[in-house]
Amino acid sequence: KQPLDLPLYAIGTVHPQISPSGKAVVVSYQGSIWRLPAEGGTIKRLAAGAGFALQPCWSPDERRVAFLQGKGWSGGQVKVVDSRTGAAIPVPGTLFATGRPAFTPDGRHLVGNLRRERQLEAFRSLDLETGELKTLLRLPSPRQPWALSSDGKWVAYVTTMDMPEQQTGNDGPQADLWKVPSSGGEAERIVRFPARLHALCWSLAGDALYVSTELGGVHNDLYRVALDDPERPTRVTFGQADEDWPSVSRDGRRLLYADNHKGCPALVLRDLAADTSRTLPIERLDFGVPVGRLSLKLVDKGTGRPLVARVALEHADGSFHAPPGALWRIFGDVGHFYVRGEVEMNLPAGRYRLRAWHGPEYRMQQLNLELRSAETTQQTVVLERWTDPNARGWYSGENHIHANYGYGEYYNSPATMADMCAGEGLNVGNFMVANSDGDGVFDREYFRGRPDALSTEQTILYWNEEYRSTIWGHMTLVNLKQVVEPVFTGFKDTTNPYDIPTMSDIAWKTHRQGGLVNYTHPASQPADLYRGAYSAKGLPIYAALGKIDTMDVMGSGDRASSALYHRLLNCGFRIAASAGTDCFLNRMRSWLPGGERAYVKMDGPFSYQKWIEGLRAGKSFVTNGPMLELSVDGKGIGGEVKLPSAGEVHVRATVASQFPLDRLEVLYNGKVMATAVPVKKELTTELDTTIPIKSSGWIAARAVGPAAADVQGEWLHGHTSPVYVVVGDKPPGSADDARYFLAWIDRLWDTIQERDRFPDRRSQAEVEAEVNEARKVYGKIIDKAARTTR
Repeated sequence: KQPLDLPLYAIGTVHPQISPSGKAVVVSYQGSIWRLPAEGGTIKRLAAGAGFALQPCWSPDERRVAFLQGKGWSGGQVKVVDSRTGAAIPVPGTLFATGRPAFTPDGRHLVGNLRRERQLEAFRSLDLETGELKTLLRLPSPRQPWALSSDGKWVAYVTTMDMPEQQTGNDGPQADLWKVPSSGGEAERIVRFPARLHALCWSLAGDALYVSTELGGVHNDLYRVALDDPERPTRVTFGQADEDWPSVSRDGRRLLYADNHKGCPALVLRDLAADTSRTLPIERLDFGVPVGRLSLKLVDKGTGRPLVARVALEHADGSFHAPPGALWRIFGDVGHFYVRGEVEMNLPAGRYRLRAWHGPEYRMQQLNLELRSAETTQQTVVLERWTDPNARGWYSGENHIHANYGYGEYYNSPATMADMCAGEGLNVGNFMVANSDGDGVFDREYFRGRPDALSTEQTILYWNEEYRSTIWGHMTLVNLKQVVEPVFTGFKDTTNPYDIPTMSDIAWKTHRQGGLVNYTHPASQPADLYRGAYSAKGLPIYAALGKIDTMDVMGSGDRASSALYHRLLNCGFRIAASAGTDCFLNRMRSWLPGGERAYVKMDGPFSYQKWIEGLRAGKSFVTNGPMLELSVDGKGIGGEVKLPSAGEVHVRATVASQFPLDRLEVLYNGKVMATAVPVKKELTTELDTTIPIKSSGWIAARAVGPAAADVQGEWLHGHTSPVYVVVGDKPPGSADDARYFLAWIDRLWDTIQERDRFPDRRSQAEVEAEVNEARKVYGKIIDKAARTTR
């Protein structure tokens, strides 16, 4: 048992459930299953092992706990253990589930979204003695929350207004709450709730449901929905952040839930009769095995100074560990946390694999260590650079980070974001003020119109904005002094239901305050760049109108986004390459901040303003690892080469990578003009060549390779912004790509007319005029291309 110096509260317990008697609690904590008394005290580990254990539930007699174990965070294999000893209890056959399962009142069956291997998911009942798996229902939205009534007769579940191929919230923020007999039958809608519902549990009497929802804001609170008066729910909690995962004891007196206003979730027990609440203290961690102590230090080899780093501690049994209260998160199938220089923690004795990262400029360090019972192990991890872009004037950043964005286990602050960004070696972190499905706007309280006060010389934190339209696409607006209003448009049944203002208005409001306009996650499907709920459908219009400074070539859908980028460049639009991961860092499982990032070249000391202006000027390359350099006739990335007539240019491209690459390419107007194949074991590959230039256009360098275990993204990839080439006085422009975008605009306009989300005909006419201006631009490109080829 590990006694704590002082009682802790917010240690990071998730998925809590109170026992039927109200005397004990089970939780998932750092990917293992634990129990503790309902008054707090010692928390005891019941189950651990490879992967992550989540969504525990009690049997009616409290002798067993069922849970899911897997590599993901939404489901896994169904396991059952003894609730006192943690001893495994066999489950007939191999069974998988998504979301929390539940025991039936007789304890003989387990119900939930269950399936055997290679079986489609459905709401099923497992006979825990015979292994018979019986389909009861097919819930319309299996990923939405559901709950079994205390008598086992009813299932409550949730559906939303969302439709395939549409953004969430496009058709309204509401959620329908239903009930259906657990044995099957006709479902009855209880209420159309005005906001999303994230967790459910029944009252003891079955006359109400407790729900978690962000109704009226962005943070989740608990409400009681009475079945005989569902239109008037009663608010139960009034927290500063999120209250989630409600459960009620069998006597109907105690309501348990999690509260994350301290960052990590704490457990709160509410006496419903007395209307009082208290947070459960954690006084001791009982791992159930001998414990040793680890004293860990992280040091930069080059400077000898303490370093902020991402750390994974994996026990020989496959379980992951972190200090109590750490924002323990999952990337891929690895649990990790951030350490600012040093940390001490007690852990189960045994063998561990320790891995440490500090972004793509450093080599991952891995070592094996053994913790002995009742002994302290001192361990220093030295992280070493393999490249130093800052020394060459290149500074990293990204434009699309969500510190807090709904549906998350944690509540982030500038302090936690400083740890994550510094731990990834990210120089610029642009965080987003944004909505999700409805009127609530996340993180507005952190907007300052300048870098946050916790910024340092090497790590700048800046809350900016993601403008989100359900039809035009999403833009990240950075270097803002004021939030650009409205923050979102086109969300039905909200304060901004219309498809106006357009991106032109938003771009004008951004540019007048010195901001930069960036289109984010522009494409996801290489076979049809237009298609996708979150694709940048308005980008060809606003690129043609000169409103867009940059676009995220990397961050999501990299292959499709690169293809769209090339087509826009081929039309003669000068748009710089940027990157934005769209990571959700309050969620336990998400991308890493800066896992795909932009490097921007600047002269002199680093500053946020220089980074923004360098990016605007196109002095950038984007990457998830490879480090690129490019020059054309001596002009660097973002530069311009002028030729009096058709001729040749000298191109020098360089890539350095700590992971194997397939090739380095030089592109001219999207076509591969030269290729170099890296030599094995060599960090750097160079390509020095001359290429023929027939017409105005652009030249870029690209490096590609197979996906690597420690690298974010579908492949190893780096891409520069262009060096532009002007031949004579002839402007660039591809007729084929212009025709492609004219067809794109026609397709978009048909959708806009079908949506008909305008307050009046005048507004529609103004938008149509803007669209027609973009059409004219593409028409001129086609005409000029025809004259050039005559």
